[in-house]
Amino acid sequence: MNQLGKRVEAGRDTGPSGGAHPPPGVGGIHAPYAIAAGGGGIWFTEYSAPMVGLMAPDGAFKQVDLDLEGFPERLTVARDGALWFTDPQGGRIGRIPPDTKKADYYFVPTPKSGPAGIAAAPDGSIWFTEHAADQIAILVPAGASRPSPGRHGFREFPLPLGGGPAGIVAAPDGSLWFAENSGNRIGRITLGQNAAEPVITEYPLPALHSHPNGVAIGGDGTVYFTELAASRIGKITPGGIVSELALPVNGPALDIVAVGDGSIWITVPRAHAICRVRSGGPITTFYLPETAIPAFIAGSFNGNLYFTEPTGKIARFTPAGVLTEFKLAD
Repeated sequence: MNQLGKRVEAGRDTGPSGGAHPPPGVGGIHAPYAIAAGGGGIWFTEYSAPMVGLMAPDGAFKQVDLDLEGFPERLTVARDGALWFTDPQGGRIGRIPPDTKKADYYFVPTPKSGPAGIAAAPDGSIWFTEHAADQIAILVPAGASRPSPGRHGFREFPLPLGGGPAGIVAAPDGSLWFAENSGNRIGRITLGQNAAEPVITEYPLPALHSHPNGVAIGGDGTVYFTELAASRIGKITPGGIVSELALPVNGPALDIVAVGDGSIWITVPRAHAICRVRSGGPITTFYLPETAIPAFIAGSFNGNLYFTEPTGKIARFTPAGVLTEFKLAD
C-alpha cells in the first residue's frame, strides 16, 4: 500500500512524520500531495520532500525549495495571489509571494499543534486547523481588511468538544466550516468584525466513526464533506440539517472541491474515479484508467479541475470528462 493509501486506511489525513527527508530537487518529485489553483498556476506540495511546486496550464513547472526544518502539507491561495501552506512538522504557517522566490514563515503560538487544513477568507485573513491541539486558528496578515486592534497576528480558539479538526473552508458570509476528523462532527466558526470571542457550533454526524476530512461549499451555501471511513459523502445545510449520500463507487472519498457553476467534485482513489454532485441531481461518476489515482483536487481559473496523483503526476480533468496527465519527473 502506498503512502496515500496508508493515510486513507488510517481514517485521517495528517502531515508526514519526522525523520530524514530526501534532498529537494526536480528528481525528488515523486508523490505530489495537496493542490490549489491560483496565482497564475497550479500549486502542489510534495509528500516526500520539503518543497512546493507550481505548474503552468501548459504543464511546465517550477519548484520552491523550502528549508529542511519543516514539511508543507495543505495549501490555499489568497486573493493577492500569495500561496499559504501549513507546516505541521515545523509548527508554522508558510507564505510564498506571487514572485515565488522564497517562503516566509509564521510560527504558531501553540507548540506541536499540528497545523493541517488551511483556507483564505474573503477579508484577507488566513484560517487553519490545529489537528493535534483541537483548535481553530486565524492569522491576520498586515494589510488584511479586518480591524487592527488586537487582531493582527495569531488567535487560537479551542474547540468545545475537541475532535481533531482537519479540512476547513471559508464561506462567502465570513464563516468557516471544518471537519472534526476524530470527533465525528462538522463545525462552524464565526468571528464578527468586533467580536471578542467567536461563535462555534458543532454538528454531530448520523453515522459513527465516519472520519470527516475534506469540506467544500456549494453555490446554495450547502456544505459538503468527505468521510474517509465509508463510500459516502455528507452534506449540511446552512440551517444545520445533516444528511449523507452513498457514492455509486466502491471506496472512500478523499478530497472535495466546489467550482464556479455550483457543482461539487470528489476524488475516490481506490475506485480510480471522480464523482460530481449537482444540487437536486444524481451523483455522476467519471471512471479513470486504472493507472490514474486521483488524490487531492482543485478547481481552476480556466474551468478545468486539477488533481494530484501519488505516482508523480498532476492531472487536468475537464467538466466533459477529458483527462490529461503531466509527469513531473522521469
